Amino acid sequence: MVPNPYQGKFIQFEGIDASGKSGQFTRLKNYLQAFQKAQFRKTHFTKEPDVGHPSGVEIYKILQRKHETVNIDNLHPFEMQSRYFRNRIWHYPAEVLSYLAKEFNVISDRGVASMCFGVSSPVEFRPLMGIQEQAFLGAGTPFIWPDAILIFDVPADVARQRMLEQGKELDAFEKDVNFQMRVRENYLAFSKEYPNCHIIDGSGQPEEIFTRTKEILVPILGLST
Repeated sequence: MVPNPYQGKFIQFEGIDASGKSGQFTRLKNYLQAFQKAQFRKTHFTKEPDVGHPSGVEIYKILQRKHETVNIDNLHPFEMQSRYFRNRIWHYPAEVLSYLAKEFNVISDRGVASMCFGVSSPVEFRPLMGIQEQAFLGAGTPFIWPDAILIFDVPADVARQRMLEQGKELDAFEKDVNFQMRVRENYLAFSKEYPNCHIIDGSGQPEEIFTRTKEILVPILGLST
């Protein structure tokens, strides 16, 4: 991994399903776009996996159990993560590095910490990260590490209740509270093992959570309120 050498900042939002991550991502987007000063407008918002590449389309098909030949239940975590790495290697030059080089801030809905969904325990982080770094090296793409990874943390039962209240049809992973608990534990472990991670309690009211989000990001982005 390489520290961000650019003037623009690279931020990623993470969390288990229904953690409130995407809602906070949208709030930040609206907040930044409300400013009139030029430096506040120079922000690029993006998302992983990126369906602009066939690997992103394939990932979603596998997750939704709509893939013609691949069953996620039969995939080793490293096989699944290799698809994310391939997608990320395409995504970085197109949606991250090109904008950072133009002095934009880049804010992504998911990123490197999403491996927390695909591992059985944190002991798999290091081998997977090593594979990812080698894949980036082989592709000649700098593996820029985010300036901040915001992980929105809620208990698995709270997340599940939110989805039910929203009337969402739960997939096999969202129905499995034990799976969601493991993913949450992986995120907490990831935050202790890797730099620039910030855990945000996502169980409160959205505006209260956004206040905490701004407290972290305003100084990182060099903003003044």
